[in-house]
Amino acid sequence: MSEQASVKSTSAATAQVSRTPWWFYLVAILAILWNSGGVMDFTMTHTQNEAYMANFTAEQQAYFFSFPLWANIAWAFGVFGAFVGSLLLLFRTRFAFHAFLLSLLGMILSFAYQFVSDAPDDLYTPATMGFTLAIWIVALLLLWYSKRMTKKGLLK
Repeated sequence: MSEQASVKSTSAATAQVSRTPWWFYLVAILAILWNSGGVMDFTMTHTQNEAYMANFTAEQQAYFFSFPLWANIAWAFGVFGAFVGSLLLLFRTRFAFHAFLLSLLGMILSFAYQFVSDAPDDLYTPATMGFTLAIWIVALLLLWYSKRMTKKGLLK
């Protein structure tokens, strides 16, 4: 390869990176921060972290610790899929969409279990229901955003 061809390919790669708008990275970083909260909640609950679980009543703790294996697996796919999707978004790979889709499927199964199981009534306050709605809105927006950024050519 000639030196001139090498310079052209380097310039093309630099131009590709410089065309990524700053807000794209902002969205990816905010998504990572948001979804790290879900990873933390899952991890602290499953390791039965004493300080974290002190925020819940004994009845609520018993409920969380009694989830069947499939519901815990669905919960894991929901939170870790979203976190990995956010990282893939930051690294500009189209597989972010697939991770967000897997996360959404995990969320559907996990929340379905929670809404049909015998959960303590104090878990369904207006605040927790509002937060659940926010989780769904962000998940759907990230799925849509990753698909849109793939179509725009920002995710390869």
